[in-house]
Amino acid sequence: MSKYLSPKSNRKYTITLVSLILILTIGVGGTLAYLITSTGEVKNTFTPADYDIEINETLEDGAKKNVTATNMSDFDMYLRAAIVVTWTNADGNVIPQPSGATVTGIPDGDVGNWKMVGDYWYYNTAVAPNGTTDAIIAEARMENLPEGVKGNIEILVQGIQAEPDQAVIDAWGFVPGN
Repeated sequence: MSKYLSPKSNRKYTITLVSLILILTIGVGGTLAYLITSTGEVKNTFTPADYDIEINETLEDGAKKNVTATNMSDFDMYLRAAIVVTWTNADGNVIPQPSGATVTGIPDGDVGNWKMVGDYWYYNTAVAPNGTTDAIIAEARMENLPEGVKGNIEILVQGIQAEPDQAVIDAWGFVPGN
C-alpha cells in the first residue's frame, strides 16, 4: 500500500480495511433485511371517479326536442357535446347526405349556456350532481328524405371533473366562463 509502511504494518492495514468493509456490508445488509421483513405492505388505493351523464330528449312527430344533459355523478362536472348527423340507406349502411334532404334545428353557434368552439359545444359552467343543462337543441328534424333513407341525430356528451379548474383547460383547452 504505502512505501513507508513495513510489510507487517501493511498487512494490519489491509486486515483493518477488509474488516471495516465487512462490518459495513453486514450492517447495511442487516438493516435492509430488517426493514424489508418488519415493514408492512403499503397499498396505494386509487378509486376512479364514476362519470355518469344522462341525455334527455323527447322524440315527437319525427323531431328530437328539448335535448339536455344531466350530471348523474356525485361531483361537479364540465360537459361538452357533439351533434352527429348521419344518413343510412335501407340496408343500414351510412351514406352521404341525399340530395334535397335537410336538417333543421341544429345550432350553428352558441345556445343558452352552451358555447360552440370548433365541432363541440361546451357548457360554460360546471353542472352540479343531478343538475341539468339548458337545452342544446330545442327542436331538430330531418326533412325531404328519399324513400328508404333514414336520418339520425346523435348527441354525444363527455364530462370532466370540475375540480381542479385546470383539468378542463388541460384536457379540452376550454376556459369556462369566457
